Parts: sequence; C-alpha cells; structure tokens
Amino acid sequence: MTDNAKPGFFSKQKPDNSYKEIPKPKSAFTSDNTDLLENIHPEEDVLKINNKSLGVPAIVWCEFTALLDTTDNDYTYELLEELIHERTARFDHNQEITYKRILERKKDQERERIYKKEKRK
Repeated sequence: MTDNAKPGFFSKQKPDNSYKEIPKPKSAFTSDNTDLLENIHPEEDVLKINNKSLGVPAIVWCEFTALLDTTDNDYTYELLEELIHERTARFDHNQEITYKRILERKKDQERERIYKKEKRK
C-alpha cells in the first residue's frame, strides 16, 4: 500500500483546509415561497396511517364486493365510510350523542394501543 492509500489516522495526507465558497440558496425563504413549503408535511393522525382488518363472513363479503362493484367507489374503505355516514345520518339526537361519545373513546383506546405497540419496537 502506498502512503496515499492508507485510510484514516495513519494517512500522511494533509486535510484540505482551503477556502470553499458558501453555496447560494436556490430561493429565499419567505411565506410566499411554495417550493420550500412543499417539503413540510404535517404530522398525520396515527389512526389515519394504521390499518385494521375485519373478520367478515364470506357471504357478507360477497354482498359487499358486489355493492362495491355497482358504485363509483374504488376502494372498500370508501364504500364502508359511505355506509357509516349514511347510517349515522339516520340517528336521532340521543343516538348521535351516544355514538360520538363511544367513537371518541374508541379512537383514544386505539391511539393508546398503537403508541404502546410502537414504543415496544
């Protein structure tokens, strides 16, 4: 091995301490500059990025997929969400209050479960 090829501490080659020109930014940071703001991603709700599965009986799954094929929805969760909104729209006032209370509790429980699972990793 030659002296120039030795790596690290044993190298006799001097480090380059010459002046290097400071790079100029492509664009200045302002609130109007959308190029820089495109790289900022708001934190997603943990419930929106984690998926769940349903143990659906085969006959119900066949009916659901047939319904999915007759609608303009591309994904199963879109149709499921549509069906949920359709059903909750028929709730009376007491059912709606109960539903929202239970929904918030379920969301909190699921977030807690996901955070615990991520913490163990």
